[in-house]
Order: sequence, then structure tokens, then C-alpha cells
Amino acid sequence: MKKVAHIFTVGGSYKILGDKLQLLQEKGYEIETISSKSSYRDEFEKYDFNKEFIEMSRSISPVADLISIFKMYKLLKRKNYDIVHTHTAKAGVIGRVAAWLADVPIIIHTAHGLPFFEGQSNFRYHLYRLFEKVGSWFCDAIGSQNKDDLAKIKDYSPRQKVYYEGNGVDLPALDQKLASISGQDLKQIKDKWNISEDKKVILMAARFESVKNHQFLLAGLKQLVANYDIDFICLLAGKGYLKEEIESQIKEYNLEGQVKIIGYQTNIFSYIKLADIVTLTSKKEGVPRIIMESMAFSKPIVATDVLGTRDVVSDNQSGYLVQLGARDSLAEALNDLLNNVEKRKDFGQRAREVIEEEFTEQIVVERIDKLYKELLDDKN
Repeated sequence: MKKVAHIFTVGGSYKILGDKLQLLQEKGYEIETISSKSSYRDEFEKYDFNKEFIEMSRSISPVADLISIFKMYKLLKRKNYDIVHTHTAKAGVIGRVAAWLADVPIIIHTAHGLPFFEGQSNFRYHLYRLFEKVGSWFCDAIGSQNKDDLAKIKDYSPRQKVYYEGNGVDLPALDQKLASISGQDLKQIKDKWNISEDKKVILMAARFESVKNHQFLLAGLKQLVANYDIDFICLLAGKGYLKEEIESQIKEYNLEGQVKIIGYQTNIFSYIKLADIVTLTSKKEGVPRIIMESMAFSKPIVATDVLGTRDVVSDNQSGYLVQLGARDSLAEALNDLLNNVEKRKDFGQRAREVIEEEFTEQIVVERIDKLYKELLDDKN
């Protein structure tokens, strides 16, 4: 049995990777995880693989990063892994360098959306690209969760194997969650947030961070109120450093009656089922899990036409894709779906089909298993 360590910075990555790693373990690999203890949560104890902890700062901190590399090196040397597979930008650099120093036979990195992208300052773009290029010197293969990033990865790492990993959801598990949500559960949510029976519900579940671009959503909602006669409520699920700024913008736009911040929800699935539309206005994504989960629930999507999101959402088929900054287009797309139950149903049905055909955890695990076997064969 081959021993594989998956390394990522934050404990929240268990939510993204946990089910996938469980399926890999069922493939016959001995899976262990290495992450930062400070952000680990008890809810992740449901996964039965061994968990190790090395603190890794998400920001650039040369002294702390060198300490993390040294501690990671000692752990990897002691544990004698066959494969180290890193995730997220910072853990990708720390983990790959430490694994190379520890003589781990196979080192792989997955880019969950590259940290450099159009729209950043020139300095940040080239700095983060340099970090990714340096990290590529210390690994055998680099995977991308979306297809758009493949060319960029091949450009800065021409000697490494570059592959499309994709992303997916555990569809059988989601179907169980969907079946378990009762009408009473939805009524409790409506009562909690004072949502009347005839009010349409828009949901956006995303961290309150700049890249998620809540500001654009609120600008679109302002236009929706100004230009159309529609009774709706938009629920913003999440937390983050921009919460106060978003609250201030809601007040500035006089949207207190239409927008409610509901905080981080450990069980977002009841809110997805409640929603008429799920939206995401990010500046870029890897492949957004909230969108895949919502599409698995047969929900129509309104999102920005950006890296990652366009991999899973097809415009005018499973939802609408609007250009960044086009707030009138965003308002028009939301209004069109809110007023057309048949179109919501048709888009939702196609959304479900797309997930079944292309975006399940099982499909992704098959790709990873194939890569592991190819690299192991090459080493042998």
C-alpha cells in the first residue's frame, strides 16, 4: 500500500478535499493529511485518515516560512511517504521544497486556481507567478482544477507533467443530504430570516474577501431594485475580513430590506435547497464547489464569466454568465430567472446533468489514481 501525504495550509481545505481523499483511500492508498492546526475544526474528525499538523502562514513571511519548511522536512523524512501531494499556493511551495529535501520519490501539486490572475497589480502578478515557477522546480507533476490555467502552468513549468485534474462533488452523498431536508427545515429558515412564502430567494455563499467580489453583486442588486418590480431576498452566507465593508455598502445602496448577511453556515445545503437562484460574482475561481453543489441540487446559476466558473456553468444552458462589472447585465439575468419558473426548472435540470456527466468526485479520483500509477511506474 502506497503512503500518500496531502499538504494544505488551512483546515478548511478538508471541506474541499475530505471526500476526495476518502475515495482515494478506498482505492488502496494510505492517506494522511498535513495542515495548520490553528484553523482545524472538530467537524473534520469524521475523516478517518491520519492527520499531522505543521503551522503555515497564508501570507508571505520569510522567517516563518523557512521554519515551516524545516519542520515539514523533518516530518516528511520521518514518515517516509511514497507520494507528497500539495494543495493551495503557500502549502504548495513549503510542501514541495520540504518533500524535495526529504527525498520523497514523487511530488505533485494541484493548483486550485492560480494565485496570479488578470486584474492584480503588476507587482503581485509577477511575484506570485515567480513563486509558482520556483515551486515547479521541486515537483514531478502539476494539476489544474480548471482548463483555462493549463496553458499558464505549461508556460512556467515546461519540464513538469501538467494534467487536468478537475473538481467534483460526491453526488450520492449530496443526494442523501437533499433527501434529508424536510419542508419543516425550510420553514424554520424562512421563519428565522423573516422570508415570506412568495418571496424569491437568491443565495451567495462565499468568503467575504476581495476575490469573491460581493461589491459587484450588490451593485447588480441595486440595479435590480431600481429597474425591475420583483420581490426577492438575497442571502449572503460566509464570513471574512470584508464583512463590515459589505454591511456598509448594503446600507449605502438602501438594500437592507433585500439583502441579509447570515454568516458562515456549517450546513449550507438547506439554504441551497431553499434558493431559487444561486449566484457567485467572483473575479476568478478554481472550480467553485458551491456552484457544483448547487447544480447537483438542480439550481440555476447566475455567475461571472471568469476563470474556473465558466468550466462548469454554460451560458444560457445551466445558467447565465455575465461579464465582470456589467451590473445591468447581472440585474437583467437575475430578473429574467426570478420571473420565469420554467426557465429556472430547465436550467436546473441541465445543471444536474452536467454534474452527473463531468463533475463528480469519482471522476476526479479516477484521474488522480491514474496519475499516481503512471508516476510510480515511471519511477520504477
